[in-house]
Amino acid sequence: MNKMQSFNIHSHTYRCGHASGTDEEYVLGAIKAGFEIMGFADHVILPNAVQRGMRGSPHELDGYLQSIGELQEKYKDKIKIYKGFEAEWYGEEYASYYRDLLASGKVDYLILGQHCFRDGGHFYWYASYRDADEGRRHYARDLIAGMRSGLFTYVCHPDLYVAWGGRFDRVALEIAEEICKTALEMDMPLEVNMGPSLYSGGGRPNFEYLSYPNSRFWDVVARYGCKVVFGVDAHDPRDYQHADYEAFKAFAEEKKLNLISTCPVKK
Repeated sequence: MNKMQSFNIHSHTYRCGHASGTDEEYVLGAIKAGFEIMGFADHVILPNAVQRGMRGSPHELDGYLQSIGELQEKYKDKIKIYKGFEAEWYGEEYASYYRDLLASGKVDYLILGQHCFRDGGHFYWYASYRDADEGRRHYARDLIAGMRSGLFTYVCHPDLYVAWGGRFDRVALEIAEEICKTALEMDMPLEVNMGPSLYSGGGRPNFEYLSYPNSRFWDVVARYGCKVVFGVDAHDPRDYQHADYEAFKAFAEEKKLNLISTCPVKK
């Protein structure tokens, strides 16, 4: 049972192609885990762009929004539900689309989760760089630009890049410090992502060996005093029950992280 924070606004749906379960099952999972607020933040559906296995196709947008709207009404007496997306920053290519999603009220929020970049109309993974340092620096440039856009509520798994270099070295430290400085500048929380811990075979997460959260990255976050949230990053409704909330609470206390207690969605 969740005893850590009252909200989780990082939950996916089957539409992304690498998650399972019905939308309603995610809501029931969040309620069972004791959350008062949940947010659907599936990988953003983009107009005129298909990325199978990563995000839903354009024709699925209306169904996604309609389904969440129906669940908001059905469970309004049990849990507050927000509509959102986890989205990459692709520069100005999709900036107006993101602004329209927010301004029109189609979604309540966006969270920033960099996984890939665009070049010549195609998607490429940062981890695909032959030179890991070059990939990590590209990630950092895009992430920081996205943070400064003012469109995002918080940053998902900001330490994702550490795994690509295989170690927390000088480059990783420099990037961590740039992310933290920008987070303070923009007053933007950083997310301790619980996703990888869900696949640890039922054992307690070992924070020294998980790809992320990366223990040394979060030492830097603690030193800067950035705001911090947790994200279950649910890709299966059962993730709400499998997440080791007590272990993550202990991690935050040990690191002396600046956890915020109120949901950062401003609506």
